Order: sequence, then structure tokens, then C-alpha cells
Amino acid sequence: MTDATHGLPTYDTNPDFGRAYRVAGDTVPSFSLPAGWWILPSVMGGAAGWALLFKAIFF
Repeated sequence: MTDATHGLPTYDTNPDFGRAYRVAGDTVPSFSLPAGWWILPSVMGGAAGWALLFKAIFF
């Protein structure tokens, strides 16, 4: 990937990120997930897996 903090031409679309940088030094927006984001999907995935296993064995 192109370095998002150095040397990007202003108003030129960057094909790596699909957006134009408005000022020199503009960076890709940051996104951080909350601390326990993985708990719900893992519990739901585990429950779905056990449900499919029991369905395959007993039904």
C-alpha cells in the first residue's frame, strides 16, 4: 500500500485507498473496535455450530 502520510499528491485519487487526499499529510481515517467486540460473534458462532451438530446427529 502507498504510504498514507508522506508524498501523496493533493487532489489526486489514490487507487490503494479509493479516495482523494485533500491536504498534504492527510491520512486514512482510523477505526477502533470496542474491547469486547469479539464476544458476541464468537458465542453466536459457537451456539450455531453446536445446534448444527446436534441437528446432524439427532435429526
